[in-house]
Amino acid sequence: MLLLWAAGCTGTAPAATEAPPPPVHAATIEAEKVTPTSVATAEILANRHSNIRSETAGRVVEVRIEAGERVEEGQVLLRLDVGRPASAAQAANAAVEQAEARLTQAARELERTRTLVRTGGLPEQRLDDAKDAVRLASAARDAARAEARLARRGVTDAVLRAPFGGTVVDRMVELGEYLAPGSPMLSLADTSLLKARVLLDPREAIDVAVGAPATIWVYARADEVFTGKVVRVGEVIDPRTRRLPVEIELDDHGGRLRPGLVAKFEVVTGEPQLELRVPLDGVFERFGSQHLYVIEDGIARRRAIELGSVGAGFAQVVRGV
Repeated sequence: MLLLWAAGCTGTAPAATEAPPPPVHAATIEAEKVTPTSVATAEILANRHSNIRSETAGRVVEVRIEAGERVEEGQVLLRLDVGRPASAAQAANAAVEQAEARLTQAARELERTRTLVRTGGLPEQRLDDAKDAVRLASAARDAARAEARLARRGVTDAVLRAPFGGTVVDRMVELGEYLAPGSPMLSLADTSLLKARVLLDPREAIDVAVGAPATIWVYARADEVFTGKVVRVGEVIDPRTRRLPVEIELDDHGGRLRPGLVAKFEVVTGEPQLELRVPLDGVFERFGSQHLYVIEDGIARRRAIELGSVGAGFAQVVRGV
């Protein structure tokens, strides 16, 4: 197919001289295979990030980490004064032992009463009373066990362990500081894997698949190009942006990237398909529609067209040619 367009001319011709006609260009265009993509900007995120707060009240008596240190899952990070929680746990354990002893005694009394009632030594009402005593003792034992579990949790909460392996981003407490429940203690991030939540135009990305490749340009690393892949596609369109959320896992084996950096993501959204692309210089607007000239049998004919995606100097023709 032969496309025709006129190049604009600059400058003003002398008044007495007729302006020469603008130069006309022609080019043969053919459909070519193009891989559909969708582009969006997003922030790079850590694989996991947690702002850890105190579960119990107490004074910080030991700090084992500093900001920037790597920690392993389960590693002790800091300790609070466990004097009161430890005493409460001991008292609760003693209460459990007493409750269990009372239940054992009530069970023995029930068996003795049952025997005496069977032989006529005691009235039937005494058997009912003995059964009630066992039920009350059992309930008291269960309540004491629950209190003991809470008390033991107070001791456990006084020792902060890393919930996952990662890097201490920030530490908000100092040795000797008193913490109330809910006080911020530290921020922990797992940067062993980086990801991003990208919001794509559903008109372009509705069929994007898990495993689809992505090309990534990080503004802070302008001279480098990174790659990634789609690991999760949202089931629901984001109600605020009307975009399709897609999670991308980045390849950063060299450790060149950091959470918080902003990047442009180009995600492959489908299989390569034939597209007709024309130079933007050959497209003009008339009567509110886009048009171009096509040469047929040596005659330039104007055609109304519908454009799709627009790139650097070229546009996709969806309909009309």
